Amino acid sequence: MAYWLKMFRKREYKVSINEDWVSPEETLLDSGSDHQNLEVPISNSIFKASLFIVAGLCVVVIVFVFDLSVRRYDYFAGRAFQNKSVSFFIPPPRGIIFDRLGRPLVINEPIFNLLVISKEITSETNDTEINKIAKILKKDENEFKKFIFDEKENNSLFFIKPSLDKNQVVEIKTLNPRGFYIVPNTKRRYVDGPQFSQILGYVGKVSKNELAIGDYYFPTDIVGRLGIEAQYEEYLRGEHGKISFSAGDATSASGGESRPRTDYPLTGTQSLGEEFLSDSKGPVIGNNVVLNIDHDIQKRLYNEISNVLRGSNYSKATAIVQHPQTGAVLAMVSFPSYDNNLFVEGLSNDQFKNLFESSSRPLFNRVVGGLYNPGSTIKPFMGLMALEEGIFNPSDTIRDCVGLTIVNPYNPDDVYVFSNWRTEFGLFNLKKAIANSCNVYFYIAGGGTPATSAHAGQAVYGDIKGLGAERIAKYLKSALTDSKLGIDLPGEKSGFVPTPDWKLSVRGEEWYQGDTYNISIGQGDLLVTPLWLNSYISAIALAGQANGGTLYKPFVAKQILDRNKNVIQVFESEILGQLDFKSEVLQEVKNAMLETTLTGTAKVLGTLPFKSGAKTGTAEVIKGQTVNSIMTAFAPFDNPEISITVLIEGGTSTNEGLAVRVTYGFLKWYFGEYRKAGVDLQ
Repeated sequence: MAYWLKMFRKREYKVSINEDWVSPEETLLDSGSDHQNLEVPISNSIFKASLFIVAGLCVVVIVFVFDLSVRRYDYFAGRAFQNKSVSFFIPPPRGIIFDRLGRPLVINEPIFNLLVISKEITSETNDTEINKIAKILKKDENEFKKFIFDEKENNSLFFIKPSLDKNQVVEIKTLNPRGFYIVPNTKRRYVDGPQFSQILGYVGKVSKNELAIGDYYFPTDIVGRLGIEAQYEEYLRGEHGKISFSAGDATSASGGESRPRTDYPLTGTQSLGEEFLSDSKGPVIGNNVVLNIDHDIQKRLYNEISNVLRGSNYSKATAIVQHPQTGAVLAMVSFPSYDNNLFVEGLSNDQFKNLFESSSRPLFNRVVGGLYNPGSTIKPFMGLMALEEGIFNPSDTIRDCVGLTIVNPYNPDDVYVFSNWRTEFGLFNLKKAIANSCNVYFYIAGGGTPATSAHAGQAVYGDIKGLGAERIAKYLKSALTDSKLGIDLPGEKSGFVPTPDWKLSVRGEEWYQGDTYNISIGQGDLLVTPLWLNSYISAIALAGQANGGTLYKPFVAKQILDRNKNVIQVFESEILGQLDFKSEVLQEVKNAMLETTLTGTAKVLGTLPFKSGAKTGTAEVIKGQTVNSIMTAFAPFDNPEISITVLIEGGTSTNEGLAVRVTYGFLKWYFGEYRKAGVDLQ
């Protein structure tokens, strides 16, 4: 017991440093501290917190590594792949454009282009091969070499020759030059280029501005320009293919030339140690567009106008044919035309000047973008207004169609004469005025009788107020004369309807009675498109039917088909509005247009074995020198399936009948040879 008490007795320990004794507790005191604090044990909570932090960091690292190596493996593998490879995006074949009966109007021809991969081209290793390729392509060696190295500085890959011929393909493939690749492509071929170019348009290289918009286009792409090619670009373009090139360390089993994948069309000469990588894929063709255009109707209309122009030495004309029951466009021509196949091969300097700098503007579609005085073809519309507003009734007449004279009330010597286009005597009601195109009748209907005393020798017509400029403008605008009709082609313009307010604000001039006379016969500042002219005549042609007076939206495309020719979209007829006239008024004017073909200015149509309605017109372009010859018609009269408007530019008064000749020839063919083939427009 005494032993254990001795063992637990407090013992005292001291440390001696140079004979100075220090207790162990003193060694733990902070040096120089005013407080004698002893160190205490570290808290367990600190160890736990540290453990959690380390564990958390480990988890973060594990998650990050998992994200990089597993979840986002494809992304980073792709980035790594891009760093060691060059990808060429194959332009996809564009969809086919068909006529309404399924006949192709444009096709894709397979071609081979010569592609260069810039990083593989060096002056030391490629000098001899480049010279040989220049010889194969029949190019100057120095210029060819300069072109390649200039392009090499700006592009990772580029084309040096499109559309290789068969011999060039074989020779280059045999040469197997490093960095040069033969890749497949297609080029557009327009079946009847000039005859359909105003409808189809053309294709050209994508511009820098287009490359900057969105991420679809690549520098080697083509894009639709004008016509259907431009309007339905997003449908016609397909999905890009892709070829990826990567340098390898070993040659392929074929003795240095790697084999192309077989799941997409590709022919090429691959350089040593190169291979197509697994992300390569073939292009997918675009969707197809079926038009309302009829191949035979289009060609006939084109040829009829071409023959007339050739025989008369004129060069500018336009025409459109529609189905009045729906607004569908069956044919459309504009002269001068152009061959859209020229753009496929590339334009020479002379060709570029002829297309883009010529005053005749061959790329301009006059049907949708041309603004013309309608001339006497506006008289049916004037007749509708006159009857609707009670200016005349169908039996009212005026005597003689010679002219009107307006005397300036401030200067009696200042006289304005508004003449008829020919001198005719007798009584003229609405039917005869439209049939014989009597200017005087419509001068009075629009502007009333002269406000000043009649000139000597002028017939007396009484005091008739007339419609006036404001009412004329109101009716024309309600019929969408100054609006775009929304045809599915680029470049449509809206017409122009002048008013007294417009003239005062723009020209600083008052509106005179003579201004109203001018627009009443389709002259002066009144401007319309041939498209609108044909649309309003189509609405009159429907008089007597449930849809009489209906203005339909003109439309060119009928359907969109996928690459397997399954219908994915259908374009239906669309109503834009209604001519604001009573049904009996519409019928009266329609009957007057029939009279035009029986006894009037278009009586040549009366010799055809079917009834039709028509209105001729001439619009003076340069006073006393040139006129535009215009003709608008529909047939058959009772249930029309064709409406046509023809305009020949720049003729003289002796050639006013040119448009009538075109219309006659076309209608004779359509209701003869064409209809005998049993073709139905529905």
